[in-house]
Amino acid sequence: MDKAGDFVVALVIYAMRCIEDGEMDALARMGFGPSEVAALASLTFGDLKRIERLRSHHLDIKIDREAFNGAISRIRADGLSTESEHALIRADAPFDMMRRLFGTTQRTYTKLRQVFGVSSVGRPREPTDAQAADLWQLLEQRLRPSHSHTLAPADYLAISAQTGIALRTVWRESKRVTRENV
Repeated sequence: MDKAGDFVVALVIYAMRCIEDGEMDALARMGFGPSEVAALASLTFGDLKRIERLRSHHLDIKIDREAFNGAISRIRADGLSTESEHALIRADAPFDMMRRLFGTTQRTYTKLRQVFGVSSVGRPREPTDAQAADLWQLLEQRLRPSHSHTLAPADYLAISAQTGIALRTVWRESKRVTRENV
């Protein structure tokens, strides 16, 4: 089977599933009228095998650019979200942080920690007074302009790296800054 045959078979199977599920509006949006729907409904497995051998198709394919670009943006954002989630887990992010930022469940959190080899080592060491002052200042600088109660995942990682303070402590202190500035 060639690419055209693959495409037509995939479309026919999709259309047949729409018929089976009663999704006639989806078929109408694709341009299938009553006669095409009846023809699709009568296809047999043998007909599908013969469709596979088609060397061309008789379809007029159009793209909804706005919907397509929106879908691509969501896919990329989800990929970035996954990368951020993994980076935070590797940096020993607390469960509360992961739940609030990504909706991570306890089970997923535990599984990701196992996958990335992050072990429980107890409470992180408290920052020195100088580190705590730097942390507080950085948190206020980043939270105040956005009027937000949380930062982007990359911000938490950057602050942790910049100050040398454990991510768990950065998260805890960001919640304190938020409470005091509300």
